[in-house]
Amino acid sequence: MLAMPEVNYIKHLREKEDLSINEIARKTGRNWRTVKKYADGESFEETLTFRKRGMMYEEGYGEIVDY
Repeated sequence: MLAMPEVNYIKHLREKEDLSINEIARKTGRNWRTVKKYADGESFEETLTFRKRGMMYEEGYGEIVDY
């Protein structure tokens, strides 16, 4: 998987500069199949969801202990 700046650059070359897949592949040094996947594909924004775990998320706040 490519980093987002590389994906954005490939999309820019395809959409704004109107380069072919082969031209983009030569310019970036990537395989043409990889370039095609990212240039003509949909948005690749991945949303990472984390399940909050721990005492304060599952049972409320813990008890304050004072010595």
